[in-house]
Amino acid sequence: MERNSLWKKLAIPLVLIIGIATLTIFTSRDDAPSSGNDGEQLTQIKFNMSWLPQGSMAGIFVAIDKGYYKDVGLEVEPIRGFGGTRTVNELDQGMFEFAYADPLSVTLNRFNGGHAKMIGGVNMKFPAGACFIKERHNIKTPSDLAGLSFGAGQSSAVQKLLPSWLKRNNVDAQKVKMIQLDPSVVVSSLIEGRVDTAECWQGNSMALFEKNAAIAGLTVGRLPYADFGFDVYGSGFVARDEYIASHPDIVKKFLEASYRGYDDAAASPEDAVKIIRKYHELLEPAVTEQQIRETAGLMAAGGGSKALDRAKIERTISFLTDAGQIKDFDKADSVFTNQFLNSQPDK
Repeated sequence: MERNSLWKKLAIPLVLIIGIATLTIFTSRDDAPSSGNDGEQLTQIKFNMSWLPQGSMAGIFVAIDKGYYKDVGLEVEPIRGFGGTRTVNELDQGMFEFAYADPLSVTLNRFNGGHAKMIGGVNMKFPAGACFIKERHNIKTPSDLAGLSFGAGQSSAVQKLLPSWLKRNNVDAQKVKMIQLDPSVVVSSLIEGRVDTAECWQGNSMALFEKNAAIAGLTVGRLPYADFGFDVYGSGFVARDEYIASHPDIVKKFLEASYRGYDDAAASPEDAVKIIRKYHELLEPAVTEQQIRETAGLMAAGGGSKALDRAKIERTISFLTDAGQIKDFDKADSVFTNQFLNSQPDK
């Protein structure tokens, strides 16, 4: 199949799906009256998903659909985001009450004078890795990335850490060509062969890589960062210092209802797919279910705890320091809090 033909086959449907999903995010919500079971007015909450609606957000939509937020006096509006770094900075500006983001972006925000803070984990194991096409490359260790191009979304905080991660694995970062891409074309860029490797995320883009590779008659391989020394957290829930201090009851209620939704999604991914597609019917069931199952696995990596371990946050700071992104930052406790969680992190 010629490259142009393959590109059209893969890119056009993806662009349509992303475009329609973006439009429906503001039109799919139920316009029911904003009152709880006791007739009291619900507190309006805006939640930034950090990207488009997908399986990793199933817990939020399950909590909405089953009335878990309403039960605690909240009405949550999920809003699309544009990557972790931008999401955290917009949250810090007061555009949202809560967000789904990573401690890398939160640490960068704190270092630059921001006030974002992790309030609970979701991806207790780092979900990102370098994906490649097995028919083209055989990548088993970070050293195999030398001489190859690597594409990732331009808002991914991980790109800032890749040189440090490569160095810790005895790889000259200058020998890996880093390419910043619009997040919507990362998948097609790898399938099309415009990059040799690409950043892929469990619970997010991994299912799309595998689906589109299969269409092209190709097979995806994956080199997980976490298996080679990148032992940090993935994403979790984030709020601002001011909001945490002034609305502690709402923070606790939001977390309790959200985790209740995620527990249900993990227990029955098939039902969770049906629920999220009530709000975004264009989501593909098989892809969404894979994302839900992967997210459940990432949450289970914490042994059932949603609490964050200070030592793991300190490793995040260490990576950012080695990568030259921050300097003399010794405020790990400012990056996260476990005060709203009943469980404690596994050591």
